[in-house]
Formats: sequence, C-alpha cells, structure tokens
Amino acid sequence: MRFSVDRTWRRPGNADTVVGGSPTRAFKLTSAGRGVVEAIERGDEIPAGATGLIERLVDAGAIHPLADPSLHVLSADMITAVIPVYLTESADGSRLARLIDSLAGLGAIIVVDDSSPLPLPTLAAEKTPVRVVRRDTNGGPGAARNTGLANVDTSHVVFIDSDVDCRADDIVALGGWLVAAGAAAIAPRVITDDDGSVLGAYEAARSPLDMGIRPARVRAGTRVGYVPAAVLLCEVAALRAVNGFDESMRTGEDVDLVWRLDAAGHRCRYEPSIDVRHRRRSSAVDVLRQRMGYGESTAVLHRRHGAAVAPARGSVTSISAWIALTLGHPIIAVVTALSTASMLARKLRFVPNAPREALRLAGMTHVHVGRNLASAVTRVWWPIALVLALVSKRMRVALCAAALIPSLAEWWEKRPRLDPVRFTLLRIVDDAAYGTGVWRTALRERDAGAIVPTITFDGSRND
Repeated sequence: MRFSVDRTWRRPGNADTVVGGSPTRAFKLTSAGRGVVEAIERGDEIPAGATGLIERLVDAGAIHPLADPSLHVLSADMITAVIPVYLTESADGSRLARLIDSLAGLGAIIVVDDSSPLPLPTLAAEKTPVRVVRRDTNGGPGAARNTGLANVDTSHVVFIDSDVDCRADDIVALGGWLVAAGAAAIAPRVITDDDGSVLGAYEAARSPLDMGIRPARVRAGTRVGYVPAAVLLCEVAALRAVNGFDESMRTGEDVDLVWRLDAAGHRCRYEPSIDVRHRRRSSAVDVLRQRMGYGESTAVLHRRHGAAVAPARGSVTSISAWIALTLGHPIIAVVTALSTASMLARKLRFVPNAPREALRLAGMTHVHVGRNLASAVTRVWWPIALVLALVSKRMRVALCAAALIPSLAEWWEKRPRLDPVRFTLLRIVDDAAYGTGVWRTALRERDAGAIVPTITFDGSRND
C-alpha cells in the first residue's frame, strides 16, 4: 500500500491537519493518523491498520493508490476485450484488424458487429481467440457492449472503441492500477493526436475524451466527474450487478454507468499514467454532431442523477459575488467574497493559521466558481446570454469576458499548435454545439433540469 498525494494536498505547518481533495475537504488527524500521513508523504508503505483513514483520503481524492509493477495480480488471460463495431468504410476494417492484432495476449477478444452495413474483415490474433458476434439490429454502443459483456467468461472486461490504438500491455498495466485502487472500473488517458490540420490541433488540445494529466477518483461533482468508455477496464461482477450499460442511451451511456457504479458503492478511477490514442472525427460536421449528442444526453442523465448534470455549481456567497461584479457592484462583490473566508476561518479554527488558510481556500473557490459560471454561460446558457447582450451593454461585456478570458487562459496553459484567435473561435463553436444539444432535448422533453445551476451553502467537512 503506497500512495501519491494529490496536487491539492496541503498540511499547513506540517501539523495534524490535511487539506485537499475534490471537493476540498479538511481532515483533523489523531497522532496515529499523523504518522500515517507522514508515511504517505515520504512514499513509505502504509500499515494495514490505517485502512479507515486511507479509505477516506482516497475517496476524497486527496491521495491516489500506486500500482506495484512487480505484482501481476491481474494477468492478461483474466481480461476479455469487447470491441463494439459499426463498420461504414473499408478503411475502418483495416484499422480494426490492426487493433485486434495489438491486443494479442489477452484472454479473449469479442468483436460485436452492431449491424454494420459493410462486412467485417477476417479477424485473428496470435494465441488469442477472437469471436465475432453480430447483432440483428443497430442498438448503439451501449447495447453492443452489453452484447459483448453477456459473452465474457473472464473476471474482467475491457471495452475498447474500434477507433482507439492500444496494446495488450497497456491493458495489463491498467489492471495493476485497478487492483491497487480496489476499483471496479478504471480508464486511462485518451489522447487525440494532432494530424496536422486545424481541427486536429484543436482536438489534440481539447478533446472531450481527454480527462487531463492528473489521476482522480471519478465521481459526479468532482474534478473528474466521469470517464469515457473509449477504453474502460471493469470487474465483470460489478458491471453485471448494475445491469451494464443503459441500452436506451445512444450518448452519455458511459457517464451513466460510472455514476451508477459509484452509487452502488463501487470505486471508479482515472489513471493518466497509461495513455492510449484516439482517432479524431473525420470532419467538422462530425465533431459538431458529437458535441450536440453529448448535450442531448443531459436530459436523461438529469432524470436519473439529478443535480449531477448541473451546468454550474457553487455556494451562495461565491455565485452572489460574481453576480454583483457582473452587475457593476465591485465593493459588494468583494465584501461577499470575503464573507466566505470569514465563515471558513471559523470552521477551520483547528487548522494552523486558520485565517490565512481560509483566505487561500476562499480565493481558490471563487476563481473555480467563476470559471465554472463562465463555462456555463458559453456552453449552456449562451442563448439567454445572447438575448441579454442584445439589450444590455453590461451583459455584452460579461458575455465577451466569459468567452475570451477562460479560452485565452486555457490556450496559454496548453499551448496548442493554433494561434489564440482560432483556438478561441473553435472553442466558442464547440461549446455552443454542446449547449444547442442541451436546449434541443430540454425543449423536446420539457425538462429544464440540465439548465439549472446547483447552489450550495458554504461549508467544509472535517475528518
């Protein structure tokens, strides 16, 4: 049992308090707990008796389990690959054949032909049985994965999209992280390669499948709220216990699955130290269609998971401060923002230098909520913001700020092979396409749940 600390990890004054995780939490430690935390910071092995504290820190996202490469507790023959396929071009068949070949060594490979209009090529992998199962009707990726799952005989299954490049070694390595975390599902980082085009450069920097460079406990409302099923390694028993993917969903079925696994008490993880490659959509139209599809999935997700799909979330004071600033009342905004620090200081009085730590946390929270609100304005609320901007100069300024400032900050952070103007324009169109999908399904189903923000009260949790 060894762990790494999250980037949010802080132990003010090296005392008996830990602050970190997503959302941020404060842990007050006993003397024994302090010894465990110091061992974690040194990278030492943790004694088994510390399980309770370790579980709380892992669940909070404050620490992350480390895999031990010397322990092959999940071997290749314990994993079956399930690959859903809808073949529309002959070139896709050759790519599928290469993927099958790269997965040689796994326990089995099941290719689910989701009623493709073209015949699949002959598929084989050295020393690995390959089975093709054809569905009579096209049911979408969720239905195809469930068809494959029903034919799995191993303890673990990895779902792999046919437009992904990965190897059997990647899957086995991912299995080491799955076991180390005691997780039911784990996803690697999915990277889209820059193919030299403008769209390729944008997708390489801002693919919706790329969850970033930091490991995470996957849970709604946290820094990594979901993972895509482009590559997803799972325990078969846990998956069957929640009835697999929801076959009624054409998009968002992977988000729904992860959230249901989490609700059932299973841990889900994201591990970026293992990365795979994903082919980008072939055209701008396909990219926009994909983003709209993601937006359209929010109505179903809202009915099943409630506020987890809210376009923005934040405390009363943080949201009020940003509203006051938008309306041209900076003094009220500052006073409101400082009230958060005051409330936190009282709740964190057991923390060394509590006022200073509370001010730091409050500042981080306000910045995060501000970016969250700006994202909601350009992604989901843009029709409302656009109408208001037509009649209000102040709202025009706010809309421009919401579109430009986060985009330029992201460009500076990621430094894509695009100038900031083109990156910003593509980002605006990308976000607007997603929001169009949200509004389209909200109006069709008369459900505005995915448009309404989640407002909470300021607070912290101590352990």
